[in-house]
Amino acid sequence: MPSDLPRITIRMPQETIDKIKAIADKEHRSANEQINYITEKFIEEYEAEQERSVIKEKRTKPENININKSKGVIAGDNNGTINLKK
Repeated sequence: MPSDLPRITIRMPQETIDKIKAIADKEHRSANEQINYITEKFIEEYEAEQERSVIKEKRTKPENININKSKGVIAGDNNGTINLKK
């Protein structure tokens, strides 16, 4: 039964196509299913990395750091402290 999913045409070297087909055979998938799987995994990893970057950026932004000079301590929003030597 034909799929109602949109189609996309891509160009790639024959060597890459052959490798995808070989991997698909080992994974008991069609080449199309393998490309979908690889693409979905890449997107998941990319989005997770972007989220980690945003979280890391929030932790290290100057507005998220509280400097208490009287105690000689810097406290960040990550609940950690760093003692300063005077």
